[in-house]
Amino acid sequence: GYGLGETSDRADERWLLLLAGAGIMLAVAWWPRGTRSLPIYNRTVLRWATIIVVGFTLVTIQLVRIQVVEGNRIASRSAETADGQVVQNPRERLRALQVQRGSILDRHGQVLADSVQIKDGTFIRRYPNTEAAGLIGYYSPALYGSTNIERAFDQYLSGQKGGNPAEEWLNGVVHADKRGYDVGLSIDINLQAKANELLAGRPGAVVLMDAQTGEVLAMAGAPSFDPNRLYANTGQQADEEMAAIRAYWAELIADPNAPLVFRPTQGLFSPGSTFKTVTASALVDSGKANADTVFRDEGLFEVDGRVVEEPNRPDPTQINFTLEQAYAWSLNVVFAQIGLQLGSDTLLDYAQRFGFGSSLAFDFPTAETQIASSRDELNNRALLADTGFGQGQILATPLQMAVVAATIANDGAAPRPSVVEQVVDPDGNVLERFAHGDGHRVISPESAATMRRLMEASASYGYARGVEIDGATVGGKTGTAEVGEGEPHSWYTGYAISGNRRIAVAVIVEHAGAGSKVALPIGAEMLRAALATPE
Repeated sequence: GYGLGETSDRADERWLLLLAGAGIMLAVAWWPRGTRSLPIYNRTVLRWATIIVVGFTLVTIQLVRIQVVEGNRIASRSAETADGQVVQNPRERLRALQVQRGSILDRHGQVLADSVQIKDGTFIRRYPNTEAAGLIGYYSPALYGSTNIERAFDQYLSGQKGGNPAEEWLNGVVHADKRGYDVGLSIDINLQAKANELLAGRPGAVVLMDAQTGEVLAMAGAPSFDPNRLYANTGQQADEEMAAIRAYWAELIADPNAPLVFRPTQGLFSPGSTFKTVTASALVDSGKANADTVFRDEGLFEVDGRVVEEPNRPDPTQINFTLEQAYAWSLNVVFAQIGLQLGSDTLLDYAQRFGFGSSLAFDFPTAETQIASSRDELNNRALLADTGFGQGQILATPLQMAVVAATIANDGAAPRPSVVEQVVDPDGNVLERFAHGDGHRVISPESAATMRRLMEASASYGYARGVEIDGATVGGKTGTAEVGEGEPHSWYTGYAISGNRRIAVAVIVEHAGAGSKVALPIGAEMLRAALATPE
């Protein structure tokens, strides 16, 4: 239960301590003075009256806080059991079932999720198109709660936020039917389907975005799940139906490929050589080199007992390479030296500018990326060298790597990624439109132009070659991320610029081998499909 003094978090404990302190000060301020001339009986009554008034004042303040200020939070509290089942206020659950939850739509109005009324007057949630299941999440108020868009925008979808407060109060008084608000996404369901088709169920992710606005055009993760099979509209469903839902949930939980983890935003992976874009950006923007600066690569590089081998030289007799060539051919020895040349402070600074070391701001929570397990770890020169070419302890989400590519395509400004465009009422009126900002500057436009030269060289003659799109300029970087056991992760990050359109993409296929063999063809198809799709 939740009583006057029972608390569930430290914020409540601090509040009660503050309230107690205020009570003492009130008692001191109101304590009767100059009462010595009164009879003892009258003085006692007056003092007890003061104590009672102060006590009732504190209780009233606490009741107002619980019932008004914190009412919605307390009523909607939930807890998760060991098997993932959500325990919540049954009144809130019933209320949710009596509201026609708003629809979730793609950028062209295609329905991705909606609610329909059944015989008992309650509503069931449907997902007519499951191509975006992981992105949208599931909605299971009677059992497993909700995730992603369904959770982050629940107050709009359930009609609790976004409307006219006076009108909502009047509708509550007359018990008018309540309908939630629709949430419009920026994804194109055809591009989303294309991403799923190319992943073909292999564990991995695709993120496709407008590099200038940050609008996500497609965001797919595999394997995924069917949210229709997780919806339990009441606790009174037939036993066999509830058993089927629980069995499906248990199957998802037990799957070693973790289909409930939405890889584009929650998956953390070693980025491999795709991180060389960050390292090279730091080198160029800090004024330490340009595209024509020459580096030496003899095939081996030793630092504090750690030997970095070079598997990527196109000609074993060549030992001098420009920065452009070193990037295009993804030379680990060169980028290990660059990591040491930059030093831990500069490399960490630029990585943080790109968003590493924190949770990327998005429409729902994202995993926290990292450069190293701690700041002090980068004082280890061997680890700093490994970090320079994308190994070491770096962990990144596919969304983060898409932002890296978008930053280069967008003249050095990192766009703020977003997938929700607007909230619309049942009459089609836009209640709230979410602006797509320019984000923040990471490197100068001049440095970004140099980085585009490097990425376009990689796409022209380096390991990212093979992405040819008529009428478009393409830049890219592949990655083959060593992860210990098993095959390395296959990565591709890149962009395509055509006219006033700038599209960025990031692809990872887990344990699939070379980035140029697996991830790159997927990225190429996604860039082609995006530019072939009208704005």
